[in-house]
Amino acid sequence: MSAEYVQEIAAVDAARPAVVSGRRGASAPWTWKQLWLLLLAVVVIFFTVPDPSLAISILIYGLWAASLNLLLGYGGLVSFGHALPFGWGGYTAGLVLLHVGPNAWLALGAAMVGMGVLSALVGAVCLRRTEIYFSMLTLAFVQLGFFIALQWRSVTGGDDGLAAIPSAMLALPGVSLRMSSIGEPLTFFLVTAAIVIAVFALLILYTDSPLGRVLEAIRESEERARGCGYNTRVVQLITFTVAGTVAGLAGGLFAMLNNFVGLTPYWLLSGVVLIMAILGGRGSLFGPFLGAVVFLLLEHYLSQNFASWQLIVGGIFVLCVLAFPQGLWGLVTGSGRRLRLPRVPGGRG
Repeated sequence: MSAEYVQEIAAVDAARPAVVSGRRGASAPWTWKQLWLLLLAVVVIFFTVPDPSLAISILIYGLWAASLNLLLGYGGLVSFGHALPFGWGGYTAGLVLLHVGPNAWLALGAAMVGMGVLSALVGAVCLRRTEIYFSMLTLAFVQLGFFIALQWRSVTGGDDGLAAIPSAMLALPGVSLRMSSIGEPLTFFLVTAAIVIAVFALLILYTDSPLGRVLEAIRESEERARGCGYNTRVVQLITFTVAGTVAGLAGGLFAMLNNFVGLTPYWLLSGVVLIMAILGGRGSLFGPFLGAVVFLLLEHYLSQNFASWQLIVGGIFVLCVLAFPQGLWGLVTGSGRRLRLPRVPGGRG
């Protein structure tokens, strides 16, 4: 037995308890502080964003971007297809509201369950490949989802989309709330904020759990994590499914917000949410939420004054990446080190 092999075995044995012990470096103190930052951000959005629809959209997109960062930042999985569960989550919720009844819990539950199952199936295929091949498979699936939505007019409405979706009713003990961004914008904002905060807390709990620490260990070195005895493919698939489930919830909320589900090129949407995650910073869940806030506010105000606002947003994004590669989260935490995005794990290429 060579000396190098013995050293590697010793390193693996030493790494195993560290994976689940909770020693996670400089970012650990911020783990649950992110929830307080989110609460503060919700309050600031409530009092500073004059357009209720924009304020609600910020919350929804922020949750969607945070779910992507489970894959991107914590798992090292660069997905170009995260718009698939978002878009089809909207279709699922819209169809339930149109054909079953205006029950918000049922619509959102169907969106989450449906997109969780879809993500599990898609992930089982995509995670069989690594690096750029994984990313290209996710892009292929999101394109497939787009063309199915385009051609399946009897269900999705094709390029006309699902229109006239009725306002959902949210049943709570002793009260029933109408989810309408036009008729009851304050109620819609508060309910959306409560859902986003609750799901965000669950995402933090997931990343802070032993499963989340194993996911980060896989990101750093899949071979070492596999040598420690962990089934890396299962951990990645669970994470892919959780991220898709949360994206489906965000899509369902977005359908309720607009009372409409349109046919937007999903690969463009996937690029938008990827920009939000990178702009905000991959080192946390709150970073992508902050990136969504900045991106949507820039889009809103620049589009009102400049015809070529996309060019300005693109330039700002490039400057931000060059100036602080850790994103806005790096500015919040004062962290100066670069967060390395390792190779995409997940099976054999």
